[in-house]
Amino acid sequence: MRSWLAGILGVVVLSLGIAAAVGQWTSNAFDTLLADNAACYTVQDALKAETYAFARCVREGSQESREDYAAACAATRASLAALPFDYAQLGADRYARTWNLLQGYAGYAEARDAFWQMAQTDPGYVTRMYQVMEWQDYLSQYALRLTQATLEQESVLYHQKANWLGRLPWLYLVILAVTAAGVFAILRQLLTTAVRPLLELVRTSRSIAQGQLDVPDLPVRSTDEVGQLTGTFNQMKHAMAASQAAREALHREEVRNLALERDLEHTRLEVLKSQVNPHFLFNTLNMISCMARLEDAADTDRMIVRLGSLFRHNLRTKQQEITLEEELEGLDDYLYLQQLRFDGSITVKKQIEVDPAAVRLPSFTLQPIVENAFSHGLKSCEEGGEVTLHVWQEGDVLHLTVSDNGKGMTEEELAALQEKIAQSEQTGRSIGLGNISRRVAMLYPDGAMKIESRPGQGTTVRFDLPQTPPQKPEEKEAFPDEV
Repeated sequence: MRSWLAGILGVVVLSLGIAAAVGQWTSNAFDTLLADNAACYTVQDALKAETYAFARCVREGSQESREDYAAACAATRASLAALPFDYAQLGADRYARTWNLLQGYAGYAEARDAFWQMAQTDPGYVTRMYQVMEWQDYLSQYALRLTQATLEQESVLYHQKANWLGRLPWLYLVILAVTAAGVFAILRQLLTTAVRPLLELVRTSRSIAQGQLDVPDLPVRSTDEVGQLTGTFNQMKHAMAASQAAREALHREEVRNLALERDLEHTRLEVLKSQVNPHFLFNTLNMISCMARLEDAADTDRMIVRLGSLFRHNLRTKQQEITLEEELEGLDDYLYLQQLRFDGSITVKKQIEVDPAAVRLPSFTLQPIVENAFSHGLKSCEEGGEVTLHVWQEGDVLHLTVSDNGKGMTEEELAALQEKIAQSEQTGRSIGLGNISRRVAMLYPDGAMKIESRPGQGTTVRFDLPQTPPQKPEEKEAFPDEV
């Protein structure tokens, strides 16, 4: 607004300045004409005064007359010096007459001064006096002619200036019209860039207040405050639309969570109904173990004990996270049974560089990975098969790798497996690697599960699990004593 008002003021000031400049130029032109005429008349008067003073001084010869004469001569010299003497300004006629007057006065001054050096008794005194007087008459005529030439020339200039004066009203009218057009253009531009965008903002604000957030963005026509306000308004509209979409998504999530809670309650009821099955299983394993002891079958007894321990570990764990120590207990039972199955052709190496009781990981993580190594990577390995478990910690991140030296996977097979894991993470309908990857992503936002494999070189599954302070352990479901 300040810029537009400054523009309007500038147009007005410029118009007034042009009018003032034209008026000043006209006034200066007339002042020059009057000054030239005055200078000519001043020379005429000064010559007359000097002629009168010269005659009085010759006639009286008193001190007073001499002083008056000297003053008259000085006034004449000053008036002659004040005459304009510029050829470009005066023209040929006035310049020549001015030059004649100046040169004539110079000759007259020499004759006049020579006369005053003579005594009244000197021969030729009277003759020289009349010569001086004749010079004075000539000078008066020169001055008169110069005045006439000046009047004639300036009369022409006066008529030209007068014509200009006659055109001044039209000039002022044109200036007024240009000023009005400039102000109108500025006001129109102001209306386009400021007033209309503000009216559009008001209309769009009313629509948004009525809940219509799908209105199109307002166009940003400038970079000034109005343009910045329009851009900020568009951003605010998008932010409100995003906020409303987020609230709707949150509402849908809350509805889904309520459905999940209902499903969870139903699952808990089903679990309570099936609790009798684990008790029956462990009681049966206890009975078989006792019979193996009676029949002196030590290997069978140990297998039953390990199997019961593995079932107990898998069935009684309700926590999402457990310590590495607890996870290794169940893994040892599983490895014992798998070693019997593969008749010792596969060895298992453990490299634990942390305190197993001090670090935590998702429950039931290592056994499915090791089971995949036995079932897929080392399935066709008759001897020399090896599974390596390596656990170490860097800062607050726990690192685990499960590696085998089995057949490995091609790039296509590995890509297909990763795609299947990604789909299971979205649908939640898979167990195994997809289930583990989904639980790692839920429990550890900054965690990761990575799979690397090469044909003939085996497969490695790596976990990066940030460690947080352990939660209060949940109670485990009580089962019969170990077999």
